[in-house]
Amino acid sequence: MPNTAKYRHTTNMGREDVNKHGFKIGQIVHLARNIIANRYNYCGYPELNIRAGARARIIGIKQTSLNAEISGGIGDVYIDLELVDRHNFDGAAVTLGNRHAFTVAEANPDFALCPDGSGEPGYIRGSGMRDEGLWHSLECEQIEDHPVHGYAQFRYRKVVDPESFRGRNVKKV
Repeated sequence: MPNTAKYRHTTNMGREDVNKHGFKIGQIVHLARNIIANRYNYCGYPELNIRAGARARIIGIKQTSLNAEISGGIGDVYIDLELVDRHNFDGAAVTLGNRHAFTVAEANPDFALCPDGSGEPGYIRGSGMRDEGLWHSLECEQIEDHPVHGYAQFRYRKVVDPESFRGRNVKKV
């Protein structure tokens, strides 16, 4: 029998610190990468594979001083989340407690919804990056891991040139 009381008691639940990302409790965000929820049968719930781009609601926010000396005097942010579209077998919301803010795509300043109007989450590649200026979906597969240069190459599910949609009447999401 799952321990739902412990499962729903996340580290930062209900806390809403002013934070460097401007996150607010109740805000809907997108997971930046694939995640395994309920790792190690946590509280009696089986593990769930959650895909990048899944929507989650912020249920707790904690601004810390961790790594503040590295990142300009403002520390890391930790958030508690509950998935919007996935539930455990008994109907309980899937929670992700005490996760680093970069677990969600919106923590990255390059985050953008697809310019084709589909509403798919992704990133517009920044200055100096391969495919600079192109939008890439969050969903991808790793196709190369370079052992010498230490970089990985990915095949993205969808790549869009925002310029091809400039001036069109694109559906806003």
